Amino acid sequence: MTSIDLLPGQWQPQVVLMAALRVGLIGALLDEPRPPLEVVRELGLDERAALRVISVLVDAGYLDKRGAEVVVAPEVRALLDPADDAFVGDRLGHLHDLLVRWLQLPEVLRSGGPARLEHTAASRQAFIGSMRAGARQRAQPLAERLAALFPKTKTALDVGGGPATQALAFQQQGWQVTVLDFPEVIDLMADELTRAGIATIEADATQAIPARGFDLVFCGNLFHSMSPQECGRVMASAAGALASGGALAILDFLRGSGLSASLFAVNMLVGTSAGDVYGEEDYRRWCEAAGLREFAVHELADQPQRLLTAVKP
Repeated sequence: MTSIDLLPGQWQPQVVLMAALRVGLIGALLDEPRPPLEVVRELGLDERAALRVISVLVDAGYLDKRGAEVVVAPEVRALLDPADDAFVGDRLGHLHDLLVRWLQLPEVLRSGGPARLEHTAASRQAFIGSMRAGARQRAQPLAERLAALFPKTKTALDVGGGPATQALAFQQQGWQVTVLDFPEVIDLMADELTRAGIATIEADATQAIPARGFDLVFCGNLFHSMSPQECGRVMASAAGALASGGALAILDFLRGSGLSASLFAVNMLVGTSAGDVYGEEDYRRWCEAAGLREFAVHELADQPQRLLTAVKP
């Protein structure tokens, strides 16, 4: 490689949009064209800074300029309206938190991490919303894949499934679904889970899974957030929640499977005190220690993660 563009500019409009969403600029321009200075004063923003950001949003196609007024462009409104399923605000909010952590990587290299980040209700909402958005495309194909692998499944426990996207896809298979997650996550999603008729358990899976007799226990993007010792405990507890003949299914990155996995390991380095991307040998060892058999690794179309399965005798 003789040259490389270190500043390609692709990330910059996204950072500008992220900031505009966070300060309320997009929300103020969502419904009708308004003079920029009127909005700037209403939100208490710096005039010079806000006008330059608005200029970028117009040139990037996020805002339409109509005479002396601006408004969210019709073709991207669905992406910027919190009431729409395609809303990207939560994903951009989560991306902001990731950037804050990643920019501390030099310090993390010296200290071992994690990076510093204040945990707030807004950051929790951004994380949950981002997880929901990321799961939308994969949820139904994954549910169908698991239904094909384990056709006798009638009941499923989704561990760490508070965002509810995968649980709803399991429900569409005709399964009776229960979601286990931290109390604060269940509280955030309680209305939607109740409307869908999905049962909930408020618990910390690293301490115990207080449930028994499920045909399927699913752990989606969960193990990478934990230490090896916690992974072993969760595996044993998940096995205990299975009925005889039931299956454990894990969706996660697998060490050695490419750049996405190695980058995600750094994401865990800056974001957690002991999380990591683990290898096939780790999962196989934890499954065997938990008494699970028939361990298998499955590739998923257009997905960097792998599906790992094992069966309780």
